[in-house]
Amino acid sequence: MITLDCKNLACPEPVLRTKEAYEGLSDDDILDIELNSFASIENVKRFAESQDIYLKVKSKNRDMTILTLVKGYKCEIEQKKDKNSFYALIAGSLVSAALASTCCLAPLLFLIFGVSMSSLSFLQVFTPYKEYFSLFAILIVIYLWYNYFTKVKKLRVCSTSLCKNHKLYLSVGTITVAILVTYPYWVNYLLG
Repeated sequence: MITLDCKNLACPEPVLRTKEAYEGLSDDDILDIELNSFASIENVKRFAESQDIYLKVKSKNRDMTILTLVKGYKCEIEQKKDKNSFYALIAGSLVSAALASTCCLAPLLFLIFGVSMSSLSFLQVFTPYKEYFSLFAILIVIYLWYNYFTKVKKLRVCSTSLCKNHKLYLSVGTITVAILVTYPYWVNYLLG
């Protein structure tokens, strides 16, 4: 942990010193910046936000504020945005895959529950679009895996449950999409 004393410095000196000290850090290092003017505090906060640097107010009193920056830690706000987009995309791929398999949904439910599902015959309207739904679901899954290997896997620290279990959730979603997309092709062998 490095402590940087920027008290009583005129702007933009605190931001320049913060930037220089931050660039010299190794990954997962912590930088504490001591500030005592409102303008300096706000400028350092804006700098951290513009660079997507994790920032936390460690200590605050009348005489001094300590801001903490951590190198290599992804901003919590962005992790929440990633969480929302991940769930939306995985839900979209599951719905699309389910729509792709609607042509054979009634026989599957009959096989599982032994009850006639003729009330689901309205789902046949989606049959001409089966390939589009399948393609859409597969493209979303490919994008999510690409995102995992290029961004999520490279995170050094993560604070959300999605970040910690991302691969598990993505694997379960991928398997479910694969079953739903391929179901119309192998159901005949299962029922035959």
